[in-house]
Amino acid sequence: MKMRECTECGVEFDPQSKAKRIVGGLSTHCPDCSEETEVRYFGTSAGEGKQASVQVLKFNSQQDRDRYAKYWRASSGLNTGKQCQMAFRANEVSVPFQTRATFAGNTNHKGKA
Repeated sequence: MKMRECTECGVEFDPQSKAKRIVGGLSTHCPDCSEETEVRYFGTSAGEGKQASVQVLKFNSQQDRDRYAKYWRASSGLNTGKQCQMAFRANEVSVPFQTRATFAGNTNHKGKA
């Protein structure tokens, strides 16, 4: 591990530590001096047949992002192994978000017009 010196307080810290990854901020600031005020985007995939699209969503607060991420993971079957996610019905959340980008797969995947 390569330790760095914080440019704000001068303490040495590990830039790859879990605490630093959670708080974010500049790579030259220790976890205590880091302050990330911007809410990170959330990327989701949509199962639309053989070609799934990817959407990037923007939320107003970190709490909204976390609530939607928990709902999406539960209803999409993430980490369910061989079990079907349809047996588990997640409570739908009503959080405002904006779709920042959509990357759609080729809907004409077999070359048909």
